[in-house]
Amino acid sequence: MRSFITKHYESGLKVTFKYDLNGVLRFLEFDGENWNAEKVKYIMQKIPADLKTILADLQNQNFKKGSWIFSEITVVSFDAFYNQYPKKVGRKEDTLKAWNKLKEVEKMEAILYIPELIKLKSDGTAFPYPATYLNKKLWK
Repeated sequence: MRSFITKHYESGLKVTFKYDLNGVLRFLEFDGENWNAEKVKYIMQKIPADLKTILADLQNQNFKKGSWIFSEITVVSFDAFYNQYPKKVGRKEDTLKAWNKLKEVEKMEAILYIPELIKLKSDGTAFPYPATYLNKKLWK
């Protein structure tokens, strides 16, 4: 499966969607407080049903013109997160426990924010333990 996440700049609404190996849309998840039937219906009409279309749109940056941020996540796993996290302090078991409590979209966001966290901490301030980063959802 290929996974994508989109987040609205202003409202913080998020949509996770996945395509199977045949390139067919198989999964949609709406995350955030302010979803209603009208918004869900609108988004469902906008998300391409096939992978080929979404990849072309991403390549042509068709999504960059609006108020949504789009990103592809190829691997959403604990190992992908842990290998990318720069400071592996604390117990790995605690980090795994915190990881397992997260929703799928939160896992994607946690991974996507790591490069930004690295930039923020380039001033020499301490990195949070990975379990703390996950438990406190510091990417939000």
